[in-house]
Amino acid sequence: MKYFVAVYQKLKNIYMSQSSMENDLPMICPSLRIYDNEELELLKPQSLLNDEQKKALSIIKKQNVAYELNSVPISPNFWDLNPNNSLFDIYRDILDKNNLKNLEENLDKVLENKSTLLFDAKNSDTKEFKAYKKYRVLYEDAVNKVTDHLLLFDGLETDEEKRNWNDRLVNLNNLKELAFSEWKVKGNKDHIEKELARINRSSDADLYLAMAQNAKHTFEAAEKTDVISNSSIHDINFIPYDFMENESGWNSMRIEKSELEGLHSEAKNSNENIPSEILSIDYDESMIQAVEMDYSFVHLKRNWFNKNFMLSNYFEWKEPKKISDGQTISNDFKLPAFPKTMILIKNLKVILDPSIISTSVSNAEQLVYFGPMVMKQQVFINKTNNQKFLKAITNVKTIKSDQLNYLAKKTAIVEAQKVNVINNFSARTALDPEPVENIKMMANPAFAGKTNMGNILNNIKNLSPLNPAPHGASPVQPTPQPTNPIKTPWGSWGPKFPTIPTPTPAPTPIPIPVPPPPIDALVQFRISDKVNNEPIYKCAISIKGTNNNRIFEIESNEAGMINQLISLGEYSIELRIDDYAVLNQNFSVTSSMPLSLEYKLQREEVKFKSFFLIGMICERMPQIPVNQ
Repeated sequence: MKYFVAVYQKLKNIYMSQSSMENDLPMICPSLRIYDNEELELLKPQSLLNDEQKKALSIIKKQNVAYELNSVPISPNFWDLNPNNSLFDIYRDILDKNNLKNLEENLDKVLENKSTLLFDAKNSDTKEFKAYKKYRVLYEDAVNKVTDHLLLFDGLETDEEKRNWNDRLVNLNNLKELAFSEWKVKGNKDHIEKELARINRSSDADLYLAMAQNAKHTFEAAEKTDVISNSSIHDINFIPYDFMENESGWNSMRIEKSELEGLHSEAKNSNENIPSEILSIDYDESMIQAVEMDYSFVHLKRNWFNKNFMLSNYFEWKEPKKISDGQTISNDFKLPAFPKTMILIKNLKVILDPSIISTSVSNAEQLVYFGPMVMKQQVFINKTNNQKFLKAITNVKTIKSDQLNYLAKKTAIVEAQKVNVINNFSARTALDPEPVENIKMMANPAFAGKTNMGNILNNIKNLSPLNPAPHGASPVQPTPQPTNPIKTPWGSWGPKFPTIPTPTPAPTPIPIPVPPPPIDALVQFRISDKVNNEPIYKCAISIKGTNNNRIFEIESNEAGMINQLISLGEYSIELRIDDYAVLNQNFSVTSSMPLSLEYKLQREEVKFKSFFLIGMICERMPQIPVNQ
């Protein structure tokens, strides 16, 4: 979580230095929401969707996502999804309860009473209004003459000319004062302008009423008509609108380890809009050398939302729950702030220490996280610089699957068991205190399900050598593990402590049952193009057990192949890559004998981009009503 917070802090700093406004409120999203290309594309207005099938799908599917992205924050420390506190419902309730009907009735009465001081029965100017206009014109002429005379002074050369100029100025000023007096007395200046001010106030109220009515009618029309019209209130205009189709609005970034440390310290010291519970998670991430990603700030525009009518002096709010005090972000206020800009990242790569081996992350019993992001069970190698790195799982179905939830809980239980072992073998901590201390940190309840990447990889990094692929960002094949691993008090995959004789006997350990290792088969997957049989590189492979809780997220190498140790059982497999249709099939592993599976993909114009929402820029509402 430490370096994840650092990444958020970096993006927050970039946004605040470039385009922030006074009321902008950056907030971290600790649960890290992931959206795929299809989910966000369906939120675009129908006019921007060219595919008729997508238009039909958008009407049905986009409501849930729209409610999520319109969640109003109720905590000053973070933003997260809260469909029960949506901008839709809050805004509609404000429109219903702001005494709009009373204002409309009063305004109609004002406009019905036409001014008799300005207009007569024939709708012509009254004598008083004609006199007002006449003497106002005379006064304006007098002022213009004084102004023109003042411009002549720079061209004067002799003292005589200047004395004559000054005498003329005194005369013109006297005429101006006389014109003003006649305007005031004979032109009924005070009475006419008082009446004009009353009419202008009615015009301001009319403008406010138009804004409020337009917002209200949008909702009423949507609710009284069919589902197609109703779907329009879930539309979101994205800026940049095409961030899903191309690289518009995206920037690349690499953050080295030293900067990550500094950013985390900055976040911890400022403690602004980040929960203290997250900042307190400060575990070992020594195996991470850098982080690479693409990022974008995507603005959310809603055609139906207009906050300006709430800022008018004519706006009234007499409900017990105030709308906003301009400062506090909490559930005590109806609309303290609203989401306006997503902080999105994609193509995340966590650069690892060179000593990392493939078995460090391919263990089917253990999840590896970067903050709340679950990483693929596979080490990759960059062909240009031979750097090893991990990728995040981007398949939304996998992230939401029961198998992943089960494995997360199982990981937390394993961590708790480690603590029990430590307590039972406390006499041995002097032999190797550092790993024990690390495991204690991992078992902190604050990280339940958030496994420490550094310690997992440290604990097993010496199991076997790594075979880098000869050509670039190629997946490293997992090394088959022995069928009879060495058993230790830490489990078959834990750190191996040396046995050192001691003069006093150690306490008798309480054994923890270690289940026998499952029988695995080495399964080779080969993925190719259905038409030309060319291998498909970087095909995302999602494997889920249908009669067990196994789950694997891997990718094919440049030869379109990948080997994976898989336990006996029944499995479903999903293959996804841009420009090909999704392929879903089932397979079985019935023995420990090697198994070879081949899949051919059909070309189709499909994009499978996924975006991680790690933060939201909200706009803090000013005090409303402004006249309270």
